[in-house]
Amino acid sequence: MRLKFRVWSNVFFLIPLVMALYYDLFLHAGLIFAVMIFSTLFHINREKKGEGVDRFFALTLMAYNLYLIYLSGFRQPYLLLAIVLVAVAFYFYFRQKQNYDFNHSLWHLASVAITIVCILA
Repeated sequence: MRLKFRVWSNVFFLIPLVMALYYDLFLHAGLIFAVMIFSTLFHINREKKGEGVDRFFALTLMAYNLYLIYLSGFRQPYLLLAIVLVAVAFYFYFRQKQNYDFNHSLWHLASVAITIVCILA
């Protein structure tokens, strides 16, 4: 079985996972790990099982990223970079009806970049 890009693109979440552990952000690390696991399972099952759990952890990670930006005092350039990356992420999210595999994978990569910026903030 050949894995689709939307499945293996989750491996890039290892970067912010290691960063979160390095900075002792254990709750954040746990959320990143949960996103990696449940997103991978959701996509391996061809989006038939686990959507609710995948969505829950994705939304929770988004909220926690926002919380980290808040804790930083909305420090620049991290805030601006996060806003730009969120716009990029939503661009790919709303393009998923055209070439789902490619656009959803880029949504994952943008999410990874956002999470990295929020950790650095």
